[in-house]
Amino acid sequence: MQIIPFKDHSAWREQIQLSGVIYFLNFTWNALNEFWTMDVLDSNEVPLVVGIKIVVNLSLLSMYSVFGLPEGDIVCQNIVGASDFIGRFDMSQKFLLLYYEDGEIQELEALEAANAV
Repeated sequence: MQIIPFKDHSAWREQIQLSGVIYFLNFTWNALNEFWTMDVLDSNEVPLVVGIKIVVNLSLLSMYSVFGLPEGDIVCQNIVGASDFIGRFDMSQKFLLLYYEDGEIQELEALEAANAV
């Protein structure tokens, strides 16, 4: 698991290594509708997926089958037990963006399945 650092600017870009590959992540706050979006770009800054709405406890990348996306997945997790509404300044204080390697996701799914029984 890797924490994706989050700044408090309303729009910004981050270069990050995920599963050994360099990516650029763009983050933008939508002030009108009050939510964050994320774009994933490859190391040449070519967009792979744009406009992903950041939602709590939802796999953000698994719904896309685009060549070049990271092998793992990004999940926004509530770290303080607050409501699941993500406000403008809540990232890194109430919520974290976490990158899970592919094997880690399978382990989490197995644990969830075992706990559901």
